[in-house]
Amino acid sequence: ELNLPLLRIYGYLDGLVPRKVAELLDAAWPNSTSQIVAKAAHAPFISHPDEFVTMIEAFIAAH
Repeated sequence: ELNLPLLRIYGYLDGLVPRKVAELLDAAWPNSTSQIVAKAAHAPFISHPDEFVTMIEAFIAAH
């Protein structure tokens, strides 16, 4: 059981992790937040580093 805020970042175009996984984990982990990078695939931290870092910074600021 997770009792802390958790951020999960996915790429919309990810061919390895289906978007359905994000929905399932949203339901399983109510303290978690999922963010999707619209034009990214499996590694948004590589392909979209600025957007990725912005998401992390906003999450930290909110928690």
